[in-house]
Amino acid sequence: MKEGKRAARTAPAKRVLAIDTDRAFLTAVRRVVESGSCRVDLAHSAAEARGCIRRHHYDLVISELSMPQLDAVALFARLDKAMLKGTRLLFLSSTRPSHEMRSFLDEHHLSYLDKPVHLRRFLDKLEDLLHKEEEEP
Repeated sequence: MKEGKRAARTAPAKRVLAIDTDRAFLTAVRRVVESGSCRVDLAHSAAEARGCIRRHHYDLVISELSMPQLDAVALFARLDKAMLKGTRLLFLSSTRPSHEMRSFLDEHHLSYLDKPVHLRRFLDKLEDLLHKEEEEP
């Protein structure tokens, strides 16, 4: 079989955006997520995240729950239309979310994990979110 035909049958890599001010954490996320054959873009600030979101469609956005100038509510609002096209969100936080934030996450069925996150739990959540649309009718 020709190489071109084999490549044509391979599903395109999922595209993931990871947003966090902690560069070491983002590097770790990139290594873990890319090992699952995903393309990963990193954003260290709200401005970088907005630029990435304008340029690309993402299958999954992983974000710190509360970043300067880009909390979960603002990110959700920015991605609202993209979410209709299958973008999933995963929020991570080292502090306990407020009651209001927890209500917002629950109301919009948004995923959330506490930092530090156990690697197996993180991988299971990634698998669930990246392949969720394939299972839905």
